[in-house]
Amino acid sequence: MKNIFYSIFLLILTCQTSDNSKNGIDEKFETQFTNADILNIRKTPSLSSEIINQIPFGSKISTSNKNIQESYAERIHSWHFVKEANGFVLDYFLQKNDIFPSIKKMELKSSYSYNQCNPYGIGIYKTIALQNNKTYYTDEFIDFDLGTKKIFNGNYQIKNDSISINLEEIETQSISYSDGIAKISEKNIPKEKKTNNIVLFWKDSIKGFITDNQEKYLDSTNYNVDLKKCIFTNKRCKHYDPFAADCSEKFAKSGICDQIGYFCKR
Repeated sequence: MKNIFYSIFLLILTCQTSDNSKNGIDEKFETQFTNADILNIRKTPSLSSEIINQIPFGSKISTSNKNIQESYAERIHSWHFVKEANGFVLDYFLQKNDIFPSIKKMELKSSYSYNQCNPYGIGIYKTIALQNNKTYYTDEFIDFDLGTKKIFNGNYQIKNDSISINLEEIETQSISYSDGIAKISEKNIPKEKKTNNIVLFWKDSIKGFITDNQEKYLDSTNYNVDLKKCIFTNKRCKHYDPFAADCSEKFAKSGICDQIGYFCKR
């Protein structure tokens, strides 16, 4: 009787081990680093597959060789599964050490403008530079010939289709743009640490990243998407003329003609 129970136990254990291998629990991962400025993560191991995320140069990731090969740059390369992004990359874009030249980086830009009967607009301009698991972020507000720029440092993490960025403010600048030249008139270093968190979600349909509060613009009937400029533009803008004599009466403070930028490489 004991032998029967022991045999059943071994059979169950064997089945569980087999299932675990299929589910990737026993899959072997190794630490590698990306060597492309911006690396496309594919849904399946194929260069024609959908892009599900883009990750920065020098990112530290866990990969598993799937032994699926494809020709690229006149050589045969293997596809690796990226644990953090839940997708695939070719080993052509991977290396095992983290020694990189500093000139490579993933730089994303976004802008928001609100004309308010001002031909030159009121604008917010944001730039995120990601490299070697570090982040440099600037958030600039310009109103006519005066502006304020906030500067942050931080780090980032890759998770599925997103990049989660943790930031700490290191400096605030007051800037004058008179005569078409940007001049810093004042610098301030925060006495207390000011932190910020930005989560960027990759959207292949617009070839860029949106923040969690921009999802509404993707399916909005009030905005068009400009893929070249990476902005959502209010459809009413085509009827808007900031140079018109009656502009202030019709459109001032009306919220019309706003352009909301999403993050992309441009």
